Amino acid sequence: MQQSKGFTLLELMITLAVCGILSAIAVPHVGKWLDNARLRTAVMDLFVDLQHARMMAVKVNRNVIVAFNSTDEGVVDGTYTIFVDDGSRKSTLWTREADEKVVRSSRVPPGVHLFEVSFAGGVPRTRFNPMGFPNGFGGHIYMRNQQGRYMGIHVNINGRPRIVRSDKGEPGTWN
Repeated sequence: MQQSKGFTLLELMITLAVCGILSAIAVPHVGKWLDNARLRTAVMDLFVDLQHARMMAVKVNRNVIVAFNSTDEGVVDGTYTIFVDDGSRKSTLWTREADEKVVRSSRVPPGVHLFEVSFAGGVPRTRFNPMGFPNGFGGHIYMRNQQGRYMGIHVNINGRPRIVRSDKGEPGTWN
């Protein structure tokens, strides 16, 4: 009797069925994982940008502004600009002039929402002075993704940013 090499049609169909079932189970989880990865990446990028702005203020001995752009209704649109304020015009302290150096302009990725940005006076911007301290008592930036996961950044009175998480995204639930 001669032995055959290879798989039978039945063995191949069973293998394909098992692969189909496993991929049907895995695909929804991959989408959730990607949404969570986008949120983590957005928070880490902003965290690094805040640290960089603080160090830049000390290095160049100037104020460095981190300004979150908002709509006419005051809703933060997910973009922000970091620039060195040369201090030559007192009337435009928080506004970037054409000759002031942009350190970075960025946007949070799709699927991530900046739902609260608040610094001294409740405004969506902060300034690091030449000693690395923010204006006022610091502030926070909170983000969420489409899966309802919340992450953010607290900037303390010394200017040090810290990544925080929350289950609900409500005041008093951030750790």
